[in-house]
Amino acid sequence: MRDKIKSGKDVIEEFFNNILHVEGVDKKTVDKLVELFSENKLTDSNIQNALEELKQAELEPRKEKDHGEN
Repeated sequence: MRDKIKSGKDVIEEFFNNILHVEGVDKKTVDKLVELFSENKLTDSNIQNALEELKQAELEPRKEKDHGEN
């Protein structure tokens, strides 16, 4: 039996096609990573910026809630 050796591109595409089915992953984070990948913008700086934006978006409602309780 001969197994086909997958290219790096094939492995990455398979990863992004299956990542949403992994139990326990954060959907917003995965959606953003898949978006960057499909736009061919999956770079270190874009990933860091996207994660920072997601983090800030999660913190903002808490800040507003905290200010409203004072």
